[in-house]
Amino acid sequence: MQVVLLERIQRLGKMGDVVTVKPGFARNYLLPQNKALRATKQNIEIFEKQRAELESQSKDLQTKAEGMKKKIDGHIMVMARQSSDAGVLFGSVTTREIAGLLSEKFDTITRHQVVLDAPIKTRGVHDVPVQLHPEVRTTVKISIAPSEEEAHAQLAKKAESKKEETKEVSKVKAEKAAKEAEEKAETEAEAQADA
Repeated sequence: MQVVLLERIQRLGKMGDVVTVKPGFARNYLLPQNKALRATKQNIEIFEKQRAELESQSKDLQTKAEGMKKKIDGHIMVMARQSSDAGVLFGSVTTREIAGLLSEKFDTITRHQVVLDAPIKTRGVHDVPVQLHPEVRTTVKISIAPSEEEAHAQLAKKAESKKEETKEVSKVKAEKAAKEAEEKAETEAEAQADA
């Protein structure tokens, strides 16, 4: 079935594209949520008349989402969950629970905006993407541990390990630069000796 997209949809296309999708996807998702119209001549004409209005609405929503992204970006949340000694949670953390935590601080976050490939089933610090607008995406960190104190300790440990990792990377880069400078100096010395 061919449809005209009324907004950007990931892995499908951008606003105004005529794409072919499976009939069930169009009937059950795209059409009921007003994300697309059937690609008939009449609907394409209607879309072209409304295109400027739809684009301006999308731009307004995008600017609001950009503002929300600045508030949310890099936000760290703590979640207390019981787990086994091996670090596996009793139960799992789903998009609904993450959206609930986010909506306590930021009103407009829904579970559909939290993007998880699978529920989180292990304790630790996890990066969770949040899709605020089809073109605006941000990430929040969630620290999951048996208690809030342990969750904060995990975050501190992760930050410390990141600092050490950065130091190691800079040290390796410095050593590499020094080695390259030595090799360059040797090659120039050999070139001068040959001349």
